[in-house]
Amino acid sequence: MTTPAKATGGKATHPLPLSSTLHDLALLRASDLDLAALLPPGPPSSSANASSTAPTPGTETHADDAAVEQSVQKSLAFSREARAALKLLHTEAVDKEGARVDSLREKLEDVVEGLGRDTKAT
Repeated sequence: MTTPAKATGGKATHPLPLSSTLHDLALLRASDLDLAALLPPGPPSSSANASSTAPTPGTETHADDAAVEQSVQKSLAFSREARAALKLLHTEAVDKEGARVDSLREKLEDVVEGLGRDTKAT
């Protein structure tokens, strides 16, 4: 796989540059690698939860479908959060909000300092 570009000078680098990502995906596609073979096998069924009667094939398939659907939903939620974080990373919204918080903190410190002077004077 490709490695991310190192920072040169004062330029900010993108953690996942599109060109590198597309190149990596193209390499994976061309490599004839079965990615499913790299995944760990499914969780073993616990004997404590198993009943004495064998489950019907429809019930087992339904449970697998539910597990797959839950996994897909978690993956989609993670993707949404990652995209939102990357969008936020490349905007100045965080810096602006941080500057606003610092400004408010300085004002509040001045107010507290002023209140401390008033109580000492009386």
